[in-house]
Amino acid sequence: MSLLTELSEQLPGRAFGPGASEYDTGRTVFAGAGEPEAVVRPHTVDEVATAVARAAADGLSIAVRSGGHGLLPVDDGLVIDLAEFDTIEVDDAGLVTLGPAAHWGDVAAALAPRGLGISSGDTRQVGVGGLLLGGGIGWLVRTHGLTIDALREVELVTAAGEVLTVNAESHPELFWAIRGGGGNFGVVTRFTVQASPVEGLAGGSIHFDRSDVPTVLRAWREVMRSGGDELNSSIMLMPPMGPEMPGGPQVGIALHGTEAELRELLAPLLALPSVTKVDLAPISYGDLLEDAPPGRPPFQFVGGNGFAPEVTDELLEAVAAAYARDMPTMVLLRALGGAYSRVEADATAIAHRDAEALVVVNGVLPADAEPELVAAVKAGSDVALAFTTGPYGGFEANRSPEITASMYPPATLERLRRVKAEVDPGNSFRRNHNITPAG
Repeated sequence: MSLLTELSEQLPGRAFGPGASEYDTGRTVFAGAGEPEAVVRPHTVDEVATAVARAAADGLSIAVRSGGHGLLPVDDGLVIDLAEFDTIEVDDAGLVTLGPAAHWGDVAAALAPRGLGISSGDTRQVGVGGLLLGGGIGWLVRTHGLTIDALREVELVTAAGEVLTVNAESHPELFWAIRGGGGNFGVVTRFTVQASPVEGLAGGSIHFDRSDVPTVLRAWREVMRSGGDELNSSIMLMPPMGPEMPGGPQVGIALHGTEAELRELLAPLLALPSVTKVDLAPISYGDLLEDAPPGRPPFQFVGGNGFAPEVTDELLEAVAAAYARDMPTMVLLRALGGAYSRVEADATAIAHRDAEALVVVNGVLPADAEPELVAAVKAGSDVALAFTTGPYGGFEANRSPEITASMYPPATLERLRRVKAEVDPGNSFRRNHNITPAG
């Protein structure tokens, strides 16, 4: 009996195959559409458990769709589409109950009347589940840390179909692993997260021309080093995209403070002669988030990312050189430190807590670029990334074992593998940066 037939009998009206609109929705993600054996769209945790246990018993891979951004197209096995798990509830203590398919823009909007927020990602449409399990490096990372640092509890379905309440007291080792270990350990059907005060923000952007990129990079670094936890920022080097988009450095900023305080902190950047546009004002947390681009882009990013222990002159020189090459290149540096770095390295599976910045370097190539060109551009990006340690999985589309191994220090990876062996010994949850079970 096929997977679809059995699940249709066990979960009437919840299992779908080719031809059903629910199948098409579940199989379609940001990166494209796959052809799984079946899509299940449960509406209770018990239905999730039934589907998981059935697929795991046959050794089939299980992919979990929350927002659909991090998942790659699936051509076999089972997709569990959690679209109906989109709860957003907040209590008087600021504890927020979230379904994995809720979107971060909706979360920000729901919390705004209380003056609260959860530092998440940069875009409104991304689902809660994938980003939160991967870490969550958001706009307020220096002020409030990673999204996982605010996580207090989850409800999780294991490969055996068990439903567990996981927190610091109940299954503490599993709680450690899911905070940065991604979807390797089961299906999370509920998150409980502590929100933080986010009123009184000032922010916006400063744009520069391309005349003196190295000076802009150094000035940004020094501003961030002199600012406290309240100052959050990233700098993006954008390639030219036509006459109306000439490219150049763009600094995004969010300060827990006033506009006057922000302008004072940014004075060294605002004084640079290459400034072309300044847009700074009081801002709400929700307005910091952007709309995500729809569907797969008509190009590919070639490069990678990594945590930089120190933003040295040598790193900035390598970044500027990568940006200046003939191939259109996009670079991002996100300042870390502050609350992010006050978490011990072994407190979560994200161990690179001593990093000063996250660095992303990507050449922008046609979708059908020749392999030789892809390899050459990747090698050029790697020159700058050589100054970093392991990558952040949320920004890494490559799912190779080598990439997964580089994401975690050896001791962290071995600890994750031991947890994996306990809750998913058959490696049913392998459609990810896969952590293989120990032994």
